[in-house]
Amino acid sequence: MREQIQTEQSTPLFTHEQLNWIKSTELPSRVFLKSATEFDDQFLYFHNDWRFRYSGENKSIPFSKGKHFRDLPPETIKLIKIISLKYIEENSASVVDAFATGLAMTFADISSVTRDNLLAKLHALVAKEKRNHADNSQFYYTLFALRKLDRLKFFKSTDGKEDLEELLLELPRPRNSNWGVYQNLDMVIPEEVCLIIENGVQRWASKLTPSLKTKEEKIAHLKKIKNVVNLDKLRDCVTTGIVYYVGSRPVQLGKMAGGDFVIDTMNEHGSRFSILVPYAKKSKLTIERIRVAIPEELGRLVMLYMRLANIGKEDALLPQKSTSNKPVNDAIKRMLLLFSPKEIQKAVKNKDYELPVYTASLFRHNVGHSMAMNGASAIEIAYVLGQSSLVVANKYIAATPDMADIREQALGRNPVFKNMIVLMLTGNLVHSSKWTGRRVAGSIGGKLHYHLGGCDYEEEICPFSQGRACHGCLYFKPFTDGKHHDVLDSFNDELAEVRNVADDTATVNHPLLKELTRRKQHVIQVIARIEMAEAKEGN
Repeated sequence: MREQIQTEQSTPLFTHEQLNWIKSTELPSRVFLKSATEFDDQFLYFHNDWRFRYSGENKSIPFSKGKHFRDLPPETIKLIKIISLKYIEENSASVVDAFATGLAMTFADISSVTRDNLLAKLHALVAKEKRNHADNSQFYYTLFALRKLDRLKFFKSTDGKEDLEELLLELPRPRNSNWGVYQNLDMVIPEEVCLIIENGVQRWASKLTPSLKTKEEKIAHLKKIKNVVNLDKLRDCVTTGIVYYVGSRPVQLGKMAGGDFVIDTMNEHGSRFSILVPYAKKSKLTIERIRVAIPEELGRLVMLYMRLANIGKEDALLPQKSTSNKPVNDAIKRMLLLFSPKEIQKAVKNKDYELPVYTASLFRHNVGHSMAMNGASAIEIAYVLGQSSLVVANKYIAATPDMADIREQALGRNPVFKNMIVLMLTGNLVHSSKWTGRRVAGSIGGKLHYHLGGCDYEEEICPFSQGRACHGCLYFKPFTDGKHHDVLDSFNDELAEVRNVADDTATVNHPLLKELTRRKQHVIQVIARIEMAEAKEGN
């Protein structure tokens, strides 16, 4: 009893519920470092002090006797470890030592761990007159911790039920030249997760709904699909796709009927689909449904799901449950695992890695943030999200940094952007003389590129853009003697042309800039990996 009283008195930061939450949360013995290279430690072992090698450096977090940790009670140290683990699972481990230090400084400056106190700390960091780079880092590390603790229901007994992301829209961000470095931290959904979902939906649509011309072919394919498709997994895929592309709340998904799915056009050249989204909150001035276009790939999957599940126009699109939040969020979690690379699935199965949790609410805010970043008006954002007023939509726009910063990142001038070239590696490297499978080629920058690598995708038809999308594809096997620098030059040529068009037309947010930059980054990653492999063989 005496030890319990001393513990509670020595940790005024936490409530009784929070102390129990920290105590009941078990840390694993190790965690898989998903972005580790051949020269890094593949696992981080959770001893009292964390020590590992990553990105060519020996990393250390001295939890036991470090300057910023030695005066903190053990419960606070464990909470920092829990949040740091979540950070590693979602980001590169290269700065987790600075991340843990930043959290220690934040917890040392607040009287109790509540949403209000952490928000106040963020405001104080922004308002600091002589703010430096370390303060900016502490801001974004604290922001990540606040979001993570809120998602883990850490503040359940001490804070109100206001949506945290709406409160964060009113929080000014630090102004500094390195804003692009922190963009993914400030994005609700990391760009890598968005890419996994987009590629996953496209891959499933290509496999399950191929382009067939005759009625006989379509009937035969549907008969074949009925015997092999898992309807529950297909429903999860449809649910995740609608949440990701439309930003629908679970309660809106629960109100959707089969008749809300609309086939706008369908011919030999392609199809167009839209979905009628009900308002989650009604007002006297709103209409019953809003019509939002969805990608063709998602539309074909929804159509297949409705046929296999025998859903009519008056039937509910998804099964009716007592609550809509948990089934939707569970579907997203299961689908992210299925869409993830095999090494991530293996690490999850072996309990070496815990897949980050992203809820439907976070995807909704991601849609609003992304639209604001691309120059959408408040009316457009409110319409797509099904909002009956422009209040929240205006906050998304107000929270968007200067377009000059976005353009700077799109041009790829940021040195950190250029150095982050090994975070997302593609398939196994192979010499062209040893590859016997299908080879890829494609036109980029007005030039035909070949001798790039092989493809081990199980279908003959590429669901993506062959050649152009290969370097970022999980099925691509880059040739170590491939002509990857020629592809990089062509992407640079295309970027130059798009920038010239954007400048001549005064288009601040050209839609191709971001996509071309991402494709260019994938090529740089492959080139870097080949150089690393050659250097290792030379040694």
